[in-house]
Amino acid sequence: MFDYLSGKLVRVSAESATIDVNGVGYKLLITNSCHIKLPDTKSQVNFYVAFVVREFSHTLYGFLEEGERTLFEALLNISGIGPKTALAIISTLSFDDLTQALLIKDTQALCKVPGIGKKTAERLLIELKDTLPLLATLAPIAATKAPVSHDAISALVNLGYNQFVAQKAVKKVLDANAELSDLSQLITMSLKHV
Repeated sequence: MFDYLSGKLVRVSAESATIDVNGVGYKLLITNSCHIKLPDTKSQVNFYVAFVVREFSHTLYGFLEEGERTLFEALLNISGIGPKTALAIISTLSFDDLTQALLIKDTQALCKVPGIGKKTAERLLIELKDTLPLLATLAPIAATKAPVSHDAISALVNLGYNQFVAQKAVKKVLDANAELSDLSQLITMSLKHV
């Protein structure tokens, strides 16, 4: 129904933003990361919008990036995941972190999200694996680095390091060296961070 809203930012809280579009105020629920990126009030802003209709509510969710909205809508298609949990996932995990968790089947990463336990995390991994191509189109950097980082993490785990520690070390190296694509070099540099 709605695709985007452009207007003046009127009010902001940690959970919501109100935008004035030609005299009509729209209250949008937002993520923590969106809240941090918002400009000052009275600034012009563009939100990509997801309109969620429930039995007793009609709610607008606002995202500064179209990819976040697409991910939000994909998460809503998973049974047992409502808007609140989908928003929590997007607020807690970046595209890179979520893609990485799917590739290496990391339930611990998903358990960091408030309201998600081990069983829900396992179900999410199963149901989200089909959305991996979608995530690749939303975050091209994550998609190009995912196979190399996956292999590097596997190598560190095979050397006896904890999977979480290995993932953190590889991510740290890739964040500092965005162009790094050589697997042996990535493993060597990651060993310095474990």
